Amino acid sequence: MKQWSRELIEQSRLYLEIDGVNLKSLNGQSSILNINHQNNIYTINIKNTNQTFIFNSVDEIINDGWAVD
Repeated sequence: MKQWSRELIEQSRLYLEIDGVNLKSLNGQSSILNINHQNNIYTINIKNTNQTFIFNSVDEIINDGWAVD
């Protein structure tokens, strides 16, 4: 199974708490992260599309194959 390096995963854990950070997926998608800290809702908006993914934690984002870019 394809996976990010341990170092990138740890770096992502830190940066995935910052609104507006750029992300990349194991599938080659690029996106921007928007965070509603009050409700713990993490929204990933895929660049150049109308696709959106919603998560409830940083771990969910990482487990779905996303990392900081």
